[in-house]
Amino acid sequence: MLIGNTALIAGLGLSFLGQVFSLGEERVISFPTLSELEGRESYDHFIENQIGQVPFYSSRNEKKTSHQEHFVLASKHHKHATPLLLDSKDDQAIHVAAQTFAEDVHKVTGQRPRLYNDTLPHSIERALIVGSINSDLVKNVKGVKRDELEGKWESYSIGWEEQPLKGLKEGLIITGSDRRGTIYALYTLSEQMGISPWYFWTDTPVRPKDIVAFNRTKKLNHGEPTVKYRGLFINDEHPALWGWAQQHWNRDPWETAFQVEMYEKWFEMMLRLKSNYHWPAMWASMFDVDGLDISNGMPKIPTPGPNQVLANKMGVVMGTSHHEPMSRNKPEWDSFGVGKWDYNENKDTLTEFWKYGAERAKGMETLFTLGMRGDGDEPLSGASNALVQNITNAQLGLLDDVYGDGSDKISKMWCMYKEVAGYYMNGLEVPDDVTVLFADDNYGNLMSVLPTDKQDHKAGAGIYYHVDYVGFPRDYKWTNTINLAKTWEQMNHARSFNTTSIWILNVGSLKPLEMPSEHFLALAYDSDAWPRNSVGKFLRAWAEREFGEEVAEETASIMSKYSLYAGRGKAELINGTTFSLTNYEEAERVLAGWNDLVVRAGKVYEKLDKATKPSFFQQVYMLCAGQANLNRLHIAVGRSHLYAFQARTAANEFAKEAIEAFYNDANITETFHSMLNRKWDHMWDQVHVNYYGALEPIRDSLPAVKFVNPYLPSRPGIPIKEHALPGYVAYLRVTAENFVGAWPGDTGKNCDALFKCPDPTLLTMDPYGAKTRWIDIGSGGPKDTKFTLKTDHDWLKISESKGQVKWDGSDDTRIYISINWDKVKIPKDFKENNEIYKTEGHVLIKGNDRTNVTITVPIEVPPSPPSDFKGHIQGDGYLVIEAAHFTRRSSKDGYAFEEIEGYGRTLSGVEMLPSSTQNFTVGQGPELEYDFWTHGDNGKNAKNVEVIVQIGPTNNFIVGKELAFGIQLDDQSPKEIHPIPTLLLTDNVNEEPFKRSAVGAVPSDWENAVSSENRNATLSFKLDDSWKSSGKHTVKLYGMTTGIVFERIWIDFGGIKERGYSYLGPPESVRV
Repeated sequence: MLIGNTALIAGLGLSFLGQVFSLGEERVISFPTLSELEGRESYDHFIENQIGQVPFYSSRNEKKTSHQEHFVLASKHHKHATPLLLDSKDDQAIHVAAQTFAEDVHKVTGQRPRLYNDTLPHSIERALIVGSINSDLVKNVKGVKRDELEGKWESYSIGWEEQPLKGLKEGLIITGSDRRGTIYALYTLSEQMGISPWYFWTDTPVRPKDIVAFNRTKKLNHGEPTVKYRGLFINDEHPALWGWAQQHWNRDPWETAFQVEMYEKWFEMMLRLKSNYHWPAMWASMFDVDGLDISNGMPKIPTPGPNQVLANKMGVVMGTSHHEPMSRNKPEWDSFGVGKWDYNENKDTLTEFWKYGAERAKGMETLFTLGMRGDGDEPLSGASNALVQNITNAQLGLLDDVYGDGSDKISKMWCMYKEVAGYYMNGLEVPDDVTVLFADDNYGNLMSVLPTDKQDHKAGAGIYYHVDYVGFPRDYKWTNTINLAKTWEQMNHARSFNTTSIWILNVGSLKPLEMPSEHFLALAYDSDAWPRNSVGKFLRAWAEREFGEEVAEETASIMSKYSLYAGRGKAELINGTTFSLTNYEEAERVLAGWNDLVVRAGKVYEKLDKATKPSFFQQVYMLCAGQANLNRLHIAVGRSHLYAFQARTAANEFAKEAIEAFYNDANITETFHSMLNRKWDHMWDQVHVNYYGALEPIRDSLPAVKFVNPYLPSRPGIPIKEHALPGYVAYLRVTAENFVGAWPGDTGKNCDALFKCPDPTLLTMDPYGAKTRWIDIGSGGPKDTKFTLKTDHDWLKISESKGQVKWDGSDDTRIYISINWDKVKIPKDFKENNEIYKTEGHVLIKGNDRTNVTITVPIEVPPSPPSDFKGHIQGDGYLVIEAAHFTRRSSKDGYAFEEIEGYGRTLSGVEMLPSSTQNFTVGQGPELEYDFWTHGDNGKNAKNVEVIVQIGPTNNFIVGKELAFGIQLDDQSPKEIHPIPTLLLTDNVNEEPFKRSAVGAVPSDWENAVSSENRNATLSFKLDDSWKSSGKHTVKLYGMTTGIVFERIWIDFGGIKERGYSYLGPPESVRV
């Protein structure tokens, strides 16, 4: 909780150009000019004494003007930096952070403050007093409100005080409730001075300032963080982070890559981000051992290794991952364990192994992982609730033995990961002093929150969350595919259900996941600072800090769109058939969206100074360029296959484009690796192109592409149509929207009859559907070929009437067909009877190769809705409604539907909030109403309409409860919908055994839901006679439980089903 005590200042003319905010916190640091400091004649100059003090002082009773508000921390003009006073007995971590803070001041101003312990030289009159609330130093400081900090967790206070200690005229008091509270206070000031927490990891430059000052009129306090333990987990670190570290620190292949040099940078970054808890890399590392001499085995006396000592020295709480109990990781067992990883068979050995870890961690701030999974993070063979409870109780006994009476102060957690979550659902008993760590489903969807009947669980509960994953259905390790709005929505539930003892994030190799990692930690540190729809605010603050105020707004906008686009699906799951090449111009729209981000990011990049460009490249530009290029590659692969089937020579062009994109992918990676004298070499080595299964292949490879023989013309195929010209060959190919086939000739997919098919008839057009249909005219043989197009009605418009295609397929033409509805002459009786008028037009395509294809264009003109109608209008045989575009909404008992901007795959999501266990009876909760207009002929033959409610891929995360919503069409009875299957995938006997064992206690439809980032609730409603006439109808959505996020509603009268597959579905229908 951020607590501000601010005097409002107006009209002071202070210079805040280039200001850098500590994200989410009030600004207390400024960069005044020399003239602003001088202010009045009596302060025209600084009088420096022998040790560089700046005696700039005014009476508290005198009204302060602009220059009197500044407590100067450092001034380049005066070669001055205000010294720091610390308590020699304060925790070592505070002294480490103070040294780093002094270095930060030097980076910004060129002036390095001196550090003193306990006392200052008599001549010093101003200082920064730094210490924890219980230190002897701070106990003697005037003006410290001890009751606001004593007994609190990681809280701090920063404020100016007159005569805080004997001999000082003034001072800046920086104090924390404990060691990390004090550290966070220092690093908050550093960030506001212009030091990004990521300065090493993203090369964010430090922007020099001549003067840095604290505003005397302000005070910055921060209470206890939302979440007690906020952590990062290095995981899946091969090949990227490991390969980079190995080269960066010149490690030999047999050496561990991660040692104190890297962890110094890592822990500093964590603390700057207000993180306090770490799970170290464990694929090939032994964090607590690496750096020790183990040539003769492990030390007989348990001895913490250099990494473990460093973490404690810097103030970081250490743990081990979800499946590595008792502060010992898997490689330690692989190297020094004896026998099977089986408690029943090898109990004594395992007990001694775990005891060693507990003894080694004495004196090191540690949060112990308990429990037991199988060897290598697999399910435990023969596991039962009784077995794992016995194991955990034995581990607690070991902690009692090692720590004695102090064992109750030792933090402990038990992670409910994959199948262990199933044990919890079936009554697993977790001791009251052990935090229950729930996991997400590895794809960012919570599996559980702390149940309401266990809210008094003493150690509370937490969340293990992922922005990186190795496993089924697909690894995602290459790039940022995180939708920030979804992260907020899921963690809001965790916070609402008091699941806030631990939040830890699997960040893989970290890069390029810095931004979503910081967002997660920001929510964990101060959830109140980031309420619903705060993603834009976060991105603007982040972009301003990282790249500067001038480009912050545009950068935030780019990354907001990036979050939406990237969150549609994992990059490793995208392939040549993901986006439709025939329906809704989906592939074109997706690629255009990505290309637009690349262009925009490129313009921002060009505006930046040389020092900032590397940071922007790696945090923004290469992410956009990499995703755009990968989508281009896969769409080109898909086109090469489709066009080869259609006998279009353009298949070769797109095969070559796929090859070009494949090499461009490598070039983007190499550009990053070669920056800054190859500082980040290997950091983007991650395989991501052309997976063969769930786990990453050994190398990227080009997906199969198809070529056609460009020197052969297109022949009509077998069987030959009646009356066809004998020996006729074509050099043109005509294809049409919503069709896989091609003309002239038969492909086997030109019509339902397969062969001897007529020329194509487009799907019916109307004034409220898509504005155009397209046809492609392309090369079908080794001759440049001219063509003409002619329509038979003046209302039938074509984008081009003639053209020429090149023989090699490089200049195929897309023709757009549209309707001038004002020129469609509707007979009087149709108007008078309020009926739908139907007719058709034709587009005749002729080529100088004798190609002759007639495109039939059916149209229908329904009566217009009344002028006062507000809502969506049926077009193309369906309606698509974005959930946020409701006509009306109503609340109930303090619950209401609220929009979550940027959630989902197309626009946003709408969810019933606040999050709680509230369960309304269907039809009794808050409502969303959507009015829509239909044209009347839907019910003449059809008896039912299909309504598809698209929701986010959430799970039934409230233990013992099924998430639900209600839906009602017109005055039909409301339906109660439970969209998430209760059958678990692991219990589905129809699934393959590997899949059942690999995924844990997830719903049976989980694979499809997480692969598409979407779940469809498909319903059928009866149509009565009222649907035979045009008119208004209403669909209502009723809130029943929290957790259901509506994205879109499809009302399909056959138009969607007729068109077939698309990933995202149609664009939204016309809305008036």
